Amino acid sequence: LQGSPSRGSIHRSGSPPPLRPPLAAPRAMAGLAQLHMALGQKGIRRVIFVRHANAVRPDLPLPDEDRAMLGGPDAYATPHEWKRDDQKRPVTEKGKEQATAARSWWLGYPMRVEEKRTALVASGARRATETLQIMTERDTCVSILMCPSLHPAGIAPTMENMFSTMGYGPLQKFLEPPEGAGAIAEYSELVVAELANVVEGLGAGEDTLAVFGHAVFLNAVAAYLVGAVPGQAPLPEAAWISLPSEQVEVLLTADLGEAEGLLLEPSTGFLHMHVEG
Repeated sequence: LQGSPSRGSIHRSGSPPPLRPPLAAPRAMAGLAQLHMALGQKGIRRVIFVRHANAVRPDLPLPDEDRAMLGGPDAYATPHEWKRDDQKRPVTEKGKEQATAARSWWLGYPMRVEEKRTALVASGARRATETLQIMTERDTCVSILMCPSLHPAGIAPTMENMFSTMGYGPLQKFLEPPEGAGAIAEYSELVVAELANVVEGLGAGEDTLAVFGHAVFLNAVAAYLVGAVPGQAPLPEAAWISLPSEQVEVLLTADLGEAEGLLLEPSTGFLHMHVEG
């Protein structure tokens, strides 16, 4: 009921060689350096990025409203208005079943999540927080730390446009267009800077960071965290984690499904967490 070797085995960490020629100039990554430092100083031993479970389609009525979403971002006056509506979409009954089934890998080996040692972070979208609540078997009183940039609307237009035209899939697909690597790095730097602030505010005793968000965008942040985005500057000398080249390749080709996770742990490497079968 854990990650299968075919979708991402555990491997020992190491420094990955670049998978392709780097871009002309490494991009600034102050937020990434800050996050690596914060993870190390706070004693975080693993980070798990979890995609939300199946959610109500945008063309169906929003909760407590007699209307559906107006359409895509272009149908709204501003990206923030579209984001406000999009974040209202709840998980479906199918999504509730997916999140319940995901408890098998959430509570099983190698995760074995302990509530008091886990910091729970979400994008602010209802479907992300509901997935979190179901997987952690908590009610609406669960304490959730917010990281709004995990939902990219209004802050990463190039990344949003690529997702609108290319849809779901592994991150490798989004690296193919000329603007891909730059857009991924730009968006991910915003997120890791915000996550660094969240981590710096954690109390003692928490050693697991669980981040609930959205497909492709979580893949982007995970890849950026391990230095796998072509053109980004080298990881800090005291990096919290790096991966061997074969695991970088697995991460870039991982297609993150609903209620699945990307587990990063310095002592063991990367694992794609999902329910078998």
